[in-house]
Order: sequence, then structure tokens, then C-alpha cells
Amino acid sequence: METIRNIIKFTAPGNQEKWEEHCLPIGNGYLGATFFGGVDRERIVLNEKTLWTGGPSPDRNYNGGNRKDAYKYVAEVQKLLHEGKYDEAIGHLPMLTCDTGDGYGSYQVLCDAIVSFSNINPDNISNYERTLDIDNSIYSCSFDYEGAHHVREAFASYPDRIICMRFRSSKPRRICIRLSLDKCHDFSVINIVDNRLNYYGALPDNKLRYQGSFVVSSNGGELICSKDSIMVEHADEVTVYFTAATDYSDEYPEYRSGISPEIIVNNILEKCMENEFDELYKVHYNDYSALYNRVKLSFNNISGEIPSIDTLLPEYFSKYSEKTAAQLEPLYFQYGRYLLISSSRDGSLPANLQGVWNESNCPPWCCDYHINVNLQMNYWLAYNTNLAETAKPLIRYLDKMRKPGRVTAKEYYNIISDEQKPENGWIAHTQATPFGWTSPGWDFYWGWSTAAIAWLMQNLWEYYEFTMDKDTLKNEIYPIMRESAEFYRQWLIYDDKQGRLVSTPTYSPEHGPVSVGNTYEQSLIEQFYSDFITASEILGVDSELRSEIIKQKSMLKPFSVGKWGQLKEWFEEDDDNFDNTKTQKFHRHISHLMGLYPGKAINSATPELMDAAIVTMNDRGDESTGWARAYKLNLWSRTGDGNRAYKIFNGLLTGCTFPNLFDFHPPFQIDGNFGGTAGITEMLLQSHEGCIVPLAALPDAWKSGEYSGLCARNGFELSVKWADKKAERIEIYSRCGEMCRIRTELQNVNNSDGEHIEASYEDGILVFATTAGKTYIISD
Repeated sequence: METIRNIIKFTAPGNQEKWEEHCLPIGNGYLGATFFGGVDRERIVLNEKTLWTGGPSPDRNYNGGNRKDAYKYVAEVQKLLHEGKYDEAIGHLPMLTCDTGDGYGSYQVLCDAIVSFSNINPDNISNYERTLDIDNSIYSCSFDYEGAHHVREAFASYPDRIICMRFRSSKPRRICIRLSLDKCHDFSVINIVDNRLNYYGALPDNKLRYQGSFVVSSNGGELICSKDSIMVEHADEVTVYFTAATDYSDEYPEYRSGISPEIIVNNILEKCMENEFDELYKVHYNDYSALYNRVKLSFNNISGEIPSIDTLLPEYFSKYSEKTAAQLEPLYFQYGRYLLISSSRDGSLPANLQGVWNESNCPPWCCDYHINVNLQMNYWLAYNTNLAETAKPLIRYLDKMRKPGRVTAKEYYNIISDEQKPENGWIAHTQATPFGWTSPGWDFYWGWSTAAIAWLMQNLWEYYEFTMDKDTLKNEIYPIMRESAEFYRQWLIYDDKQGRLVSTPTYSPEHGPVSVGNTYEQSLIEQFYSDFITASEILGVDSELRSEIIKQKSMLKPFSVGKWGQLKEWFEEDDDNFDNTKTQKFHRHISHLMGLYPGKAINSATPELMDAAIVTMNDRGDESTGWARAYKLNLWSRTGDGNRAYKIFNGLLTGCTFPNLFDFHPPFQIDGNFGGTAGITEMLLQSHEGCIVPLAALPDAWKSGEYSGLCARNGFELSVKWADKKAERIEIYSRCGEMCRIRTELQNVNNSDGEHIEASYEDGILVFATTAGKTYIISD
């Protein structure tokens, strides 16, 4: 299959003062680094994902922000809302927030590495190019200077947990560099021994210990050390090895490993120093390509080299053509997969609001884990783009949130875990950190979100739906789901006015009035209940709990259609006394459409709800911030309207994408990139209605094309080639041997050995049995 070469290329250095617009990122889940391609001075922003302020500290009594006995105020708000005493209920809302924001913290920069090149005059270079080669996961910068070709490269290896940089020239003795640090933390220490620069300390806020170390190796030249830098003069080649660590642990309540970061760093460097740059890169490439190369994508028969981004983006924005679209759009798709592989690997924390990258010690929204859309969106692409392994950090993170989440369940909901019921329910709200912050935020109107965990359970359940990995379901996922079900079972109450079981108080992110049983919470809990019921049946456990959940699910009644045909966001919104002053017509959140995407309740079998969802989306409009456009892209894909979805995607690229292809909210938020890639995949393949639907929302702009390796539920991997918007050939690899149900006009099935496979065909759905490990070809 011929594809474009997925490479982000610039013909000029980036502006080092505009990090989110011009940097190029590499990462390995643990570490991140971003480059600008400076000629005589390069700024490299370095990150270690566990370097956070906040959490436990000798200087504060950290309790995750929980307000003691807040459940009493929650009960009072419930009562007042039921009685229609809205203003009185609002008066109690400050008591439903966190007790204090002290200890919340934020993601930190480790430091900037500054590499200076004293012998290079940037005014006299030629043939400059800086690139992020997504297909090969390597950054490079190159140019010609005084008859020599200079090349600078860097990669971040997950297996070796290291970042490697190499500086070389086509002529001998041309490499002169000085490595120093900038933007170091207060009270840090720089220590240089031989060819090694150690940078270490403890954050003043919480005494979290950290260390980053650089080892400088050269071919030829002279090594010169000062108290705060390492210089190499007139070398043929210089290699820098970097790694970092902290003494963070994800174990509640200490959140400290007790292991010195120095020990971790030394062990990593000692192992890596046995190998040269090329050997380490080979290990890195083999690891990365095993994930990345699973999926390929091509539109309209365009392949090969593509222009530099500083040419391609302006052409796409101003002179849109089929060729530029078929170059930029697959690149954007694969960039999302690259970013997820680079920022979320087993053993690391999950990808945060900026993945693993960050240039500020006061980043927007603390660069945290927002769980009222953002963290969920980070992993929408994990399963259908064949990267299920990248979701392992999310599974572990949620498991480790359960212990502090039980404290929040006790203080705000009076749901108590004790010796008799040690896992009786846990909860978290809109904001979360690596230190078990599960309490509501410091403002009710964005900080309260009881259904956020129900939403995250979808991310976990889909791991099983796509992989059919029963061991992971049983041992890692189901215990989290079960305790979540215990929480919601005890939380929901019957409202005799609405005639249903409700979550209350509720607030639809992040606008509108406080209400009883809004669609956001009701629909998320209903979807979670459906998934929990299925999971418990598969594992054959918890029949009594399952029976109660089945009963409660039937009483949730999450959806209703309003008087102008819309899907109602608030149950009460058609009432004469409904408070419209807090609603926003074009608000970025469309939280009441969770049943359409990522949920499954609104589908082709519920036409009235689908029509109401479309009315709502048309009313809300197409314009929005980056992540919200990505969400709308997925929503419209689920309706099957490929052209409308493509219009949203075009707006995401032209209106919410920086020159380096980072999504902006603004500012930069990586969820837009991840959500965009997920949305492209939803246009090309869906499987949420019980059958596989290739090309489910194909736009006119992609009239022909080909993809391989995209995933459908029940363990299927698809490769599809199409022309004139119709599939010509479909290959299906069956990982698990499940029955295949696929909507297609093609009806002839053979296995990879050329043997004909018996299949039934009814109402456009082809059904045939599969064997695990076998490939099936569907054609005319």
C-alpha cells in the first residue's frame, strides 16, 4: 500500500518564544522533549511526567481537597431542588466544592537544555530543514555551512527510557557545542563530573525529589567542563544521552517510592552507555514501529513526498485542493497516533492535557487530568487505531484513584467503605492529579461532575470490546467497574416529580442551570450500567448486584425530546420557570449527546432520538474550540453524514491547528489532536451497533482511498480499498475467532488460502464464522 511520507517539515527554525506553535515533540511516555531547530542556539524543553507540585508535603496537611461531612449539604441541596427552592439550593453550592485548593499543584517543566554552537553563523547557512519524521519517530535538523552538511537528530526510546541527541557534520572537527541548563527549579543543584552533567533537587512545594542527567560523548575534539556547563570543541560527532526520574509513586497516601531518583537515573545511563546512538535507535524504532506500522492510510491515490508544512498548510487554508488535502489529512491522522504512542506507555502516567509536554510551571488548567471530556478524549483513538496498549496507563491510573476516591465518596455522598465492605464505592470529579485529588473543584459550576467516572468506564470497557482480552477484563478492568457500580447504585434516588431514578444535583459541563437528572449524567450512568451488566455476565459474577443494576437502568430514562424537536439537555428545559439565563446557544460542550458518541444508545435503531440529536447539533453550530470541533467531528460521523463531518474536520485544521499541527483550544490541548484522529477513524469504520460498518461516514472528498489495520469491536482488524465511495475489497483479520457481521454490498468471502467461506446475507449484512488468526477477503 502506497502512502504519503508522514513527515512534518519546516524550511526555517522555529520561534523559541512560541513553544506551542513551533516546537516539535518527541517522547517515550516517561519523558518529553521539544525542539525548535535553532542554528547557533537550540532550546530543548525537557519534561518528566511525574514532576508535579501538590499532593502530600511536610508543610501541609494534604487530604485531596475533601470537605469533611459535605454530604449533609449535598442532601440539603437535593431536598431544596426537589421542592423547587432553586435560589436556596444555589446558596448551599459553595459547600459542595473542595475544602481548599492547597495541594492541587500543577505539572512542571524539568528544565530547558540550551545547546549553543559558537562556530555557526546563522546568517550564512543554506538548505535548512527541520523535521519530525512520524513514520520513523525521529527529530532532525540539517543545513549546510561553510562547505559542510550539519545534521542534528534526537529520539526518545521507551524500552531504554532515554532521550538521545546526536550532532554531526560531513567534515571533520566542525562540531563545537556548549551544553547548559536554563529555567531550573529553585534550590536545584548542577554538578558536573567528567563528561556528565547532573541536575537534581527537590521541589520546594512538596519536596518531591528529581534528577536529570546528561552524558556527553564525542568522536574527536576536546571536552571542557565548567561549574555549570560542558563544552566540546572541534569534534567530528557529539552524542548526548539524557534521562530523568523522580521519587513519585502512584500508591496512596504517601505518593513516594522511597527510591532515590539518582539510583534510577544511574541504572538507565549505565545500561544505555554500552550502546551507541544507532544501536539505541534501532531498539527504539523496533518498539515504536511495532505499534505505529499497524495502520496505514491513503486518500485519492496520493503518495510519496509531501511539501514542507510551511508550504502545505497555507495552501490547504487558502487554495484547498484534492492533492493538498490528501497530503495533510493523513499526516494529521498519523500525527495523533504518534503523539499517543509518545505520551502514553505502560508504566507511565496517562497522557495529560498536553500529553507529556509542557513549557510552563504555571500551565493552563495545571496541565492536569480533566475528566469531563479531556482525559476521555485522549484515549478515543487508542482502540480503533490499533493502539490498545497505550490505554494501559489509564487503566492503572483509575485503579489507583479508587482509594482516595473512597474518601470523597464518604465525605460528599455518605457512601462508606469499611472492613465489611472495603470496596463499597469511589468517585472523582472534574479535575484530577497524580496525587489522588478526587474531590470537586473550588467552584461548583465547573468542579462538580458525579458522572465523570461513569464516562471513564466507557474507555475501560472498550478496551475489552476491541481486544476481547478476558484476563485484562477480569483482573484489571472489572474490579474498577464493579466498585463504580456500587457507588452509583447507592447514589441514585427516585424523583417522584420526574418519575425516574436520578442523579442530583447535576450540572451540565460547563454551562446552564443546576438541575435534577440532566441528560449528561443520566445517559452516562445508563451506558455504564449497560456495559457493567455485560461485563458481569461475561465473567459470570455478581448476579445479585447485576440484577439491581438492571432494575435501576430501566428507571433512568435519560433522553427526552423537547418542544422544538431538540434532544433536551435538561429535563426541565421546557418548563415555563426554567432558568434560561445560564444557557449558551453555541457552548463548546454538547454534553447531552454522550448517548450518540462515545455512547451507543442513540443510533440507527432510535430514529426519533437520532433526529433530535441532529436538531441539537445544527442548533449548536459547527464553530468551536479545538477539542470541541474534534468532538463534533465524531458526533457527525456517528450520524453517517460524511460531508458534514468533513466540514467539521476542515474547520479543525484551518481554525484550530498551529503550524506544528498541535491543536489549540486555545491554548494548546492535545485532546483535539487525539479526538481528530479518532473522528477520522469513525468516518472510515464503525462497529458500535453490533456489526462492522466500513466507510460509515465517507465524505465526497475521499472518493477513493485505502487503509489497513483499523480495528472493530470483537477483535477484528480491517483493511479496505475503495473507489467512487464504494468498497472494492475488504480484508478482515480475526484475532479472536468471533462471528463476523459486516454491512457491505460485497458478498463473496474467501480466506487467505483462497478457500470459499459460507456466509449468509440479509438486509445488507454479511455474516460468517471466523477462526482466530485467520484473514478473510470480501469482494464481488
